[in-house]
Amino acid sequence: MVNNVDEHADEQLYNCVQNRTSFFLFAGAGSGKTQSLIQLLNKTREIWGKTLMSEGRHVAVITYTNAATNEIINRLNYSPLFHVSTIHSFVWDVIKPYQEDIRYWYIKNNKDKLNELEIKHASSKSTTTKTYISDTDKINKIQKKIEKAPSIKQFIYNPNGNNLEYNSLNHSDVITISSQMILKNEMLQKIIAQQYPFLFIDESQDTKKELIDAFFKIQEKFSSIFTLGLLGDQKQRIYMDGKENLASIIPQDWELPVKHMNYRCSKRIVTLANKIGLRIDAMAEQEPKDDAPEGCVRLFLVNMTEGQDKELIEKNIREQMGHFTEDSSWKDPVNDVKVLTLEHLMAAKRLGFASLYEILSKVKKYSMTLLQGKLSELELFTKRIFPIVDSEKEKSIEALNILKKYSPLLSRESREDAYGDLKKCQDAVCRLTELIDADASIREVVSLLKETQLLTVSGVILNALNLSIHEIEENEDDADEELMAWVRLMELPISEMRMLDNYLTQKTNYDTHQGVKGLEFDRVMVIIDDSESKGKWFSYDKLFGVKKISETDRKNEEEGKETTVDRTMRLLYVTCTRAKKSLVLVMYTTDVDMVKRNMINNEWFEENEIIPWESITTE
Repeated sequence: MVNNVDEHADEQLYNCVQNRTSFFLFAGAGSGKTQSLIQLLNKTREIWGKTLMSEGRHVAVITYTNAATNEIINRLNYSPLFHVSTIHSFVWDVIKPYQEDIRYWYIKNNKDKLNELEIKHASSKSTTTKTYISDTDKINKIQKKIEKAPSIKQFIYNPNGNNLEYNSLNHSDVITISSQMILKNEMLQKIIAQQYPFLFIDESQDTKKELIDAFFKIQEKFSSIFTLGLLGDQKQRIYMDGKENLASIIPQDWELPVKHMNYRCSKRIVTLANKIGLRIDAMAEQEPKDDAPEGCVRLFLVNMTEGQDKELIEKNIREQMGHFTEDSSWKDPVNDVKVLTLEHLMAAKRLGFASLYEILSKVKKYSMTLLQGKLSELELFTKRIFPIVDSEKEKSIEALNILKKYSPLLSRESREDAYGDLKKCQDAVCRLTELIDADASIREVVSLLKETQLLTVSGVILNALNLSIHEIEENEDDADEELMAWVRLMELPISEMRMLDNYLTQKTNYDTHQGVKGLEFDRVMVIIDDSESKGKWFSYDKLFGVKKISETDRKNEEEGKETTVDRTMRLLYVTCTRAKKSLVLVMYTTDVDMVKRNMINNEWFEENEIIPWESITTE
């Protein structure tokens, strides 16, 4: 049995650390890239750890998400040798001492933006009034930023926040400014090289291209003291700001180890992934493990019609997959099937919180923290109301602990009638539980809290409680965007708030195509429905031949630039390679025959693996 074909790649990596040679590791889906990274970091500690620690220097590891950062830190036993962080956190730590340089680039970049907008604004008077007003508003905001910049004592930044303070940099500012500072300042390059003699970048294909250029510059100038290691997979670049054709610009003196085996997927899924992957990258082909299961893939084609019950269709398809695979777990999607949608709203519709999600997602202040599940305004519901109700039903003491901390009834410093307050608290919890079970409106639930003083209601939620939609609509031009959103939320059922919390905390079986990169599941259902997607960067209809490619795509293809089809193909590769045992693609389309013909011609699916949904429903 040959399941260790990639040992040579790990040996190459160890030699790179030993000999201070920079490298790019090509590691496809399921190839054990994270394990190789951990082993490499341990090897680096073994060889260089004592020296670096005695000199106060560190090994930098850049990951793509906070979750990945925490996992690596944990697997390295919290060793102080390693500085593990996301890209935004890393570069901010590097540049934040240089406040005057930050100010210079901040002003310069905003002046450049202002100049571009003014040129556009001057020529846009003949276009729509809405566009003209929008440009005017942007110009005014940028002018205010430029005017305030000289008086800012210190620029601040939170990698996990919305950064709304007057002296905050936004996420784009930090990437742009840090890239410019590193590229233009040789002294800063040397400081980074000396402080972090080893810098390893995971998911390097999706790292901001400006920063890749900056790190390449450091490696070029200080190659004797700075070792750069990139780990990634060209086929899994799914974000627009990653470096195109990264492999093609790797210097000739770098090592290029390749991991060929897919330890995750069944044989049939590896075959499908290879067919897709070879259209993206000539080094894409992988081998399954000798003892990998055969696996199962299916493509269900649903003729798109108005008013379809997609939730019912998808439930029936999962049942069909249970028959094909002889795996009853396909019929229990809550626990055993990962369902991937292209956008969060598609999941929200299927899970029953679409109205709430649409309202919250349009609030600019919430753009970052909402999808991270860190929106403080929701904590009244997610960390107090729901846990109290759940605890009450489970007869646990958690409700009492929460109430002691947050309830005005139980947190009074001096109470004349402690028993009476406790009784009021118990009665209020019972009424709260009844409202939640009856799926009352958010307004009714919050009104109960205010009336009974069970929990403190404050801020925008309290302000919204005291207003009606009618009052807001009458003064819409002057109303605060956040307040308007919460007034509208008040009329929605509390179950939408509960389901949003479940979704954001990964308690449902839904996720997005982009959100599962790096993860794996036994059974995966991929929902493909361009009619529900509002994005312009991906088009499965173009990839599968239902729609013709645009003139822009045609021009980009002729110029060697990436197209909508290229981006969508990489996204499809990511989704398909999440499945370990079995995989089903469900495509809603206006041309079932065209999709079927193209899939067979591409040799992605066998004819018996492609199932028009109507052929089942009419039997």
